[in-house]
Amino acid sequence: MQQSPAVTKPAVKKTVKHKVRHVKPKPQVTPELVVPKLNVAAETAGASAVLPNPISSASGGSAGIGSLLIVMGLALAIACFAVAVIPATAVPWRPAAIFVSERQVDLTVVGLALFMAAAFTLLWTGA
Repeated sequence: MQQSPAVTKPAVKKTVKHKVRHVKPKPQVTPELVVPKLNVAAETAGASAVLPNPISSASGGSAGIGSLLIVMGLALAIACFAVAVIPATAVPWRPAAIFVSERQVDLTVVGLALFMAAAFTLLWTGA
């Protein structure tokens, strides 16, 4: 008896299936309008019921006129000191370099005066 050659199956070409990415739509969020609630007594009227008095800090407000003067004085003093420290050779614009070179002593004195005024206001208000 003769042996028959082995029967082989033909090679099947595999097809590559690409994965499909399913994207879920993001939920749409609608912003809601928030209305602040004010507790206003019936006998008060006008803006005095909404805005605190900026001059007196005795009403519980933290931003009195003394605190404002202290902060502004210190900010201007620091600005004057910062301009006075810059050497004139480091300023690229010639008119500004001339201003800095001529006013360094003046700006230092003004900065010192503003610093002292802020310190005096701090002591005066007791903040």
